[in-house]
Amino acid sequence: MKAISLLLLAVMVAACSDSITPPPPPPPPNTITVAYCDPYAPLWVAFQDGDGAWTRAQPVVSAGKTEFTHSFTTGRGAIAKVSQGGPGLTSLSILYGTPEDLTTASINSPRFCGAPLKTLHGSVAGLDTNELALIQSGYIAEALVSGGEPFDLPQILPGPRDVLATRLTRTNGINLLSALILRHGIDVPNGATIPVFDFTAPEAVAPVTAHVTLGGTDSAFVTTGFQTSNFLNTFSLPAQAVPGPVQPYLAIPEPRLAAGDLQILRANIHNAGFNGSRSAVLYFRAPTDRELVLGPEAAAPTFTTVARSPSLRISAHFAEQQAYDRMTAITYQEDSTRQVAILQTAGYAALAGVSDLVIPDLSGVDGFSARWALTATPALSWTANRIGGTAGLGLDPVVMDGAIQRAAFVLGTVVP
Repeated sequence: MKAISLLLLAVMVAACSDSITPPPPPPPPNTITVAYCDPYAPLWVAFQDGDGAWTRAQPVVSAGKTEFTHSFTTGRGAIAKVSQGGPGLTSLSILYGTPEDLTTASINSPRFCGAPLKTLHGSVAGLDTNELALIQSGYIAEALVSGGEPFDLPQILPGPRDVLATRLTRTNGINLLSALILRHGIDVPNGATIPVFDFTAPEAVAPVTAHVTLGGTDSAFVTTGFQTSNFLNTFSLPAQAVPGPVQPYLAIPEPRLAAGDLQILRANIHNAGFNGSRSAVLYFRAPTDRELVLGPEAAAPTFTTVARSPSLRISAHFAEQQAYDRMTAITYQEDSTRQVAILQTAGYAALAGVSDLVIPDLSGVDGFSARWALTATPALSWTANRIGGTAGLGLDPVVMDGAIQRAAFVLGTVVP
């Protein structure tokens, strides 16, 4: 009888074991690469996987590009980088996000990167005595010229480049946009002369006027910009803010755009008595009457001092503001020698269950220098930024027709 009981028990245990579903295997590592072109390569980079230890990343340099790679076993992490912000100034930036969010720390866009730089030459025709032409290319290259004068367009990045020429007509003491010439894919050697921009020729077109109805404000400064795979700049800039919630804006006629080109409608306001500003941006192709809603003023954070040694570490607490549902950031400035910025995406906050932005202790990470961290100073200036909407994040966000970004910042001083 005892032998039978033991046999039945063994069968029952085996049956139960067969019915137990083994736990699922852990997800495979998520490997990301953050890339920088030569002018923007950081001095030092480290990653954090979840709540684990910070690990320095070694650069891989090739063909004018510096890359840092890390594999994540959790759904959230961080990247810390140190950049030279100017003579005697270093900038420490820590971005908390999902692994995919962390790739937005890259600075490797063809809009900003490439070498060697070129200088192109040209001239403008079809301008009256009260008119000027603004020639723009890439991200920063531009020249302001009068009729018949030659111009130099310096700091042109290599490869095919889009060039936008706008005619400004002075009326009642104000320069107003009156015509545009858009050329795609100009690719000529350094020092070459490009064909004349003739505002009496068929390629010159008048801008389209449309209107934007603003929400969240009764007045704003409205501008229009243009973005392609190799161009990003503002081309329509009113002389002053126009009162009223309905504002005119000028845009490029849609038939002149190439596939992938987008126009950028931006409304910005700085309220009297408020130490900050707020803005809303709409990416679009067709210049039609549109609506653009700004978010509220950014609420100032509250601060807690976490530590004063071996470096000053501060925690910033932000109240929830639903209009800014993508990212929260704060930058501390200590005299003219160092900046420390903490950025956190909404994806990270949801996974971690925290919303406070805390400066981490990086003192024990390989290669980290104490001169990059804050010291126990009597006071610090700070700038807090909030971002929401449907546009991507980072210096070169992924956008599409109809994408919106809402942003706000507020300034202040903290005594740790």
